[in-house]
Amino acid sequence: MDSHVAWHALDPAVDAAIPVHSLASLHKGARGTVASVGLTGTAGTRIGDVAGSTIARRLLEVGFVPGERVEVIEEIQPGGDPIAVRIGSSMFALRRREAQAVLVRLEQPEAV
Repeated sequence: MDSHVAWHALDPAVDAAIPVHSLASLHKGARGTVASVGLTGTAGTRIGDVAGSTIARRLLEVGFVPGERVEVIEEIQPGGDPIAVRIGSSMFALRRREAQAVLVRLEQPEAV
């Protein structure tokens, strides 16, 4: 098992009442905070190489770390794949398959 696995999991002390969503399921304009980066997708699909860690490690290395703000800024049409994502001050294009590894806590819309 990779050494990075221990520090990128969901924090059990964080309020469990706030649901998390896969970055792959979000659409243009969605904003939130990275909750975790995992080795499996939302349907339990393994992501990456045989060890299942390549995609997760690369996402962590480029800034998809817990607590970082993320926003989906564009979806390519037709099909919506890849998506353009802003993480911190950087912008990345991700395939939805890769984005499945990132779990996001959505920002609550402000009451008017």
